[in-house]
Amino acid sequence: MLAIGAILIGGTVPAAAFSNSANQVVLAGPENSAASTPSVATATGSRDDIQTFASPATTAPAPIVRDTFAVEQVRQEVIITASGPTGSLDITPANGPIKDLFGYRGTEFHGGIDIMAPEASAIVAASAGTVESVTFGGGWGRHVIVDHGGGVKTLYAHMIEGSQAVVAGQWVAAGQFLGSVGNTGYSTFPHLHFEVYVFETRVDPMPWLP
Repeated sequence: MLAIGAILIGGTVPAAAFSNSANQVVLAGPENSAASTPSVATATGSRDDIQTFASPATTAPAPIVRDTFAVEQVRQEVIITASGPTGSLDITPANGPIKDLFGYRGTEFHGGIDIMAPEASAIVAASAGTVESVTFGGGWGRHVIVDHGGGVKTLYAHMIEGSQAVVAGQWVAAGQFLGSVGNTGYSTFPHLHFEVYVFETRVDPMPWLP
């Protein structure tokens, strides 16, 4: 009777897991008979539905892979669609007709728009932001750059020297006076040369204006 009882009990014991010398977990039971291939999970985890075991002292941590593609894709999408967000800026920075537009003029590329505002008239911030720089140099002459956040910046060039009314690091509101329309730098007549940047890439300012 004892022998029979042992046989009956043994037949109802559920499948057990045994660990071999290769640090593998082998599931033993009816589903892993000699007629079928045993289910094996190694320390590297080849199957999601099997719990794996590994020694903390001998297993190197998995490298962290940064998903830079998604960030770059968003950046490129913003640049590609940068000419589309109509009215993203709050105010036209000077009062006057627009003469030269963004794009090629013959073989020369014009990186902004020229607003024919009267000499000494006001140049104002197109939107709120932080003044990045107040500089004299290059073809822009006296110019101011405002960082509006979100990768968007605006540039205001050819100001009258000494008319600048802001300093780097200063917060400005939309419509705040920055300086006066002048003729400094590579310019043949007083006007405001105005540029818009998205992630350091120049884009057409026209769709950005209200």
